[in-house]
Amino acid sequence: MTEPDRNEPSPQPAASAEPSADEIAESAENAESTENADNAESAPTAPPRRPWWRRRRRLLVQLGALAVVVGLIVAAFTVPINQVVIQSPGPTWNVLADGSQEGSEDLLTIEGMETYPAKGELRMTTVTVAGCPGYPVHTADVIAAWFSSSKAILDREQVCPSNVTAEEIEATNQAAMTSSQDSAVVAALSEAGVENSMTLSVNGVSEEQTTSDLQPDDVLVALTPQGGERTAITSFAQLRELMTTIPAGTQVTLDILRDGKATTASLTTIERPEPADGQETQGQTGGSMLGVALHIEVNSDLTVSFTLSDVGGSSAGLMFALGIVDEITPGDMTGGKSIAGTGSIDFAGQVGPIGGIQQKMAGAANDGAKYFLAPVANCDEVVGHEPEGMEVYAVETIHEGTTAVKAIASGDTSGLSTCQQRLDEKG
Repeated sequence: MTEPDRNEPSPQPAASAEPSADEIAESAENAESTENADNAESAPTAPPRRPWWRRRRRLLVQLGALAVVVGLIVAAFTVPINQVVIQSPGPTWNVLADGSQEGSEDLLTIEGMETYPAKGELRMTTVTVAGCPGYPVHTADVIAAWFSSSKAILDREQVCPSNVTAEEIEATNQAAMTSSQDSAVVAALSEAGVENSMTLSVNGVSEEQTTSDLQPDDVLVALTPQGGERTAITSFAQLRELMTTIPAGTQVTLDILRDGKATTASLTTIERPEPADGQETQGQTGGSMLGVALHIEVNSDLTVSFTLSDVGGSSAGLMFALGIVDEITPGDMTGGKSIAGTGSIDFAGQVGPIGGIQQKMAGAANDGAKYFLAPVANCDEVVGHEPEGMEVYAVETIHEGTTAVKAIASGDTSGLSTCQQRLDEKG
């Protein structure tokens, strides 16, 4: 028997192409372990939690900012601003209303002569003023007014000086309204031609007049300038015209009635005040002034009373006068049209300037007026600010006012003047 060579390899088991079950299980375990390791390495790391004191400080800052914002908003609506006033369109009233319609009131009561019904409207206009004593204005109001085309922001000292109380302002406004109504009655009766005669008596002497020996309630009868002729005083308009012919510094003698007895008084005439903003003083130029305040009574069977309350100032004079003329003359002067307007008026029927005309035009437009009568002296404030669809005409006297109303009623306004035309004429 031959012995095998020790250097020859021993026979090995044949290799198998299929892995055993144990190998498959071990491979799967290794793959799962590797996947878990990869996932663990790729997962984002959570940021570290901020300390509690930092989170509290951030919250306090946010709450503080919110408190400041809320405080500013509250202040805007509650803290008053004392340096400005805001003018806004106010309500309008139809002076021809007889109180028969809901929401209307009879503003004019005329007794002593026949009156005639009016179908149209003559609307007096007003402004609402905030910022004077008793009517505070706040930051929010000023911001809103700044962006409003119908409101105006003014320096308070121009409207209601800080050294004047609410009671004093109210008293001044009511006195101006009463004076306006008295002037409107006289001017209207003269325009309608129903006054019998007019009595002018002394109500007071101005501070500028230092040479007069007139006394309150003295009735003016006649005037004689030094070196001139005696002229009987029959009306305020006639006296006013006479004074335009007498230079300042002229010695005059006045025939008067004092306590019913005839006597004389003397004074030296004084300069007229300089017109404001280059405007003429209600149609007067040249001459001089007596320097006395007059109370004027019209001797007529007619008495007029006004019932409007809570409104002050003199700007309703023109519309009051036109309302009286319409009611005491036959026919409907307005022709059924809605006409608004504004302007002070004096005993001679001269129409004077007023404040807040842009707001008054806006208020009239809000209440449906298509026509507006404006004082000539306010024309520079009117041009360029007329409400859309509104026709504005300039007037300087009550006679021009009645002419304008009748022209509007007829539908032919070609003979009326706009504010732009008046400014062009003035140059």
